[in-house]
Amino acid sequence: MLMRYDSRRLQCKIFIALLLAEFLTEVSDIASGLLMAQISQQNLLANKLLLYAYFLFHMFIAPLLSLYILTSLGAQRRHTWRFALALGIPCFLGIIAIALNPIFDWIFFFDKNLDYRHGPLLFLIYLCSFFYIGLILAYIIRHRTSVPNLKIAYFVTFIVIVLLSLIVQIMFANLLIILFIEATITLCLLVILENNGEIYNSMTSVYNRRVFLFENLTALRNNYSYNIIIVKFLNERYYMSVFGYLFMQNVMRDIAEFLVSITNTSSVFDCENGNFAIILYDKAKDKSSYIIDMIHKKFSQDWMQKEISLEFEAQICLVNVPEDIKSLEDIISLVDSSGIKTNNRVTILKQDHLQFLQRKSAVENAIEKALQEGSFKVYFQPIWDCKANKIHSAEALVRLIDEKLGFIPPDEFIPIAEKNGTITAIGQFVFEESCRTYAREKLSSMGLSFIEVNLSTVQCMHKNLPIVFKNTLEQYGLGTKSINLEITESAAINSKDTFHQTIKDLRNLGFTFSLDDYGTGYSNASYIFDMDFEIIKIDKSILWEAEKKASAKIILQNTVRMIKEMKMKILVEGVETEEQKNLVAGLGCDYCQGYYFSKPVPAKEFIEYVRKFNSSHP
Repeated sequence: MLMRYDSRRLQCKIFIALLLAEFLTEVSDIASGLLMAQISQQNLLANKLLLYAYFLFHMFIAPLLSLYILTSLGAQRRHTWRFALALGIPCFLGIIAIALNPIFDWIFFFDKNLDYRHGPLLFLIYLCSFFYIGLILAYIIRHRTSVPNLKIAYFVTFIVIVLLSLIVQIMFANLLIILFIEATITLCLLVILENNGEIYNSMTSVYNRRVFLFENLTALRNNYSYNIIIVKFLNERYYMSVFGYLFMQNVMRDIAEFLVSITNTSSVFDCENGNFAIILYDKAKDKSSYIIDMIHKKFSQDWMQKEISLEFEAQICLVNVPEDIKSLEDIISLVDSSGIKTNNRVTILKQDHLQFLQRKSAVENAIEKALQEGSFKVYFQPIWDCKANKIHSAEALVRLIDEKLGFIPPDEFIPIAEKNGTITAIGQFVFEESCRTYAREKLSSMGLSFIEVNLSTVQCMHKNLPIVFKNTLEQYGLGTKSINLEITESAAINSKDTFHQTIKDLRNLGFTFSLDDYGTGYSNASYIFDMDFEIIKIDKSILWEAEKKASAKIILQNTVRMIKEMKMKILVEGVETEEQKNLVAGLGCDYCQGYYFSKPVPAKEFIEYVRKFNSSHP
């Protein structure tokens, strides 16, 4: 385990020194005990030297253990060298007492019968230990809000055990248990806090994501000022799929070694999925520009691995904490972000790019807040029946208006919600609000056959979705025909088995489906047969192009003809002018939807619109 330790890590250096001090203390104690069993004038000097070594090395254990604990809690960045000097004063005084022992017999001596005796100042060694125990406890109590609870529990437990063992040692001097307790505590630290499996990434052998999160948590709680350099390899997953894990393990390990070599620090972290981070404190922050330049220069060229040339798309981002970013959530969001696609092989993100990524975190917070407070809004956009000249149905569309960010477009917050999983809760909110509006306002009596509700791929990954929808409908006394579920073309093409099973279960309950955005995906339309859609919604881009180009109009005409021959209803989106409405109706489409009739509006305004429109078109 120790062979993998990073010699540049201060906490590691102190731990090694602690192990060495305990080892030398144990060796000198055992050797002294063996000689003392057969004490004589001939080996008296050797015994004394061993005892001096014992007390001297033992004197270092308490301050080293204290330094280790304080360093692991981040105290070295909070306090100056004066604090470290003051920390060493009790130990220094103890060493002086040991050094003067040959003159004054303060610590130990041998009487005329060569029996070992404790000196009058031996208690100083124990007093020194009590001082360091009290110091650690005072530090933890004072800074308890900036110290993780788990570490507090570990260290307080260890300190209490050492304290009790010291008391027992003082009361029963012949037991000699303190060294055993100290060795046991060190072993616990080694297993619990210095476990390499918990510290290093198995693929790259640098610090892992867990350590990165803890390092930032500690730094933020202590209000440190530091830099983070985030390096993303945007096409790492592609190379992983092409060359396999073992090959890429060597590649990413070599990249990690390169990052360590140019930083000359122990603060390189593998945050997984091709994301690395470098944390720079104090004077090391001045090296930020140099490190970024070195990374840029390295990956502007091909990365060679066993005569294979890899063209990495690297993205570098420098973050000043807490000037640019102030929370652990924002840091994690920045590290896990998908990055920004550019035409450059290596991109150094500037402040405006950083703000773009920070926007994602702000939107995520707005989503969470809206879910907690129920402040999402459901708007409705009418769907016109070309033949009956009536508002036939409506599409329910979710809207997010945040106090700080204002109106957040759906095409911004919905992809974010899909990635972080909140889309499931949002989808259920829209579904329930649609059911409530349809039932409460008695929309069927106004001529509305159903409300269309968008269904995300993520929602369909939940196998209990059909039951949830069924229970919601029953709550409002509605049947499945009151809600028509809408899925996008990309979801229909790229979905997995779980998705298709959920769709099948929903269909068995009686739900009908629309295919949204038709024409934006692949030309192969075989999936339409498999999923048996009620309505095919042709994307607005096809309609808009058909107005401009004869070839696009031919595509639209043939698309409509194909769908009609498949006995499915056709809805064209994006109708904004009367000319477009007439074109759609002239092609024999069933429905159309767009700003020509109405933009998405709140329920009250929508109901008023439908009532007036349908009553004026008998």
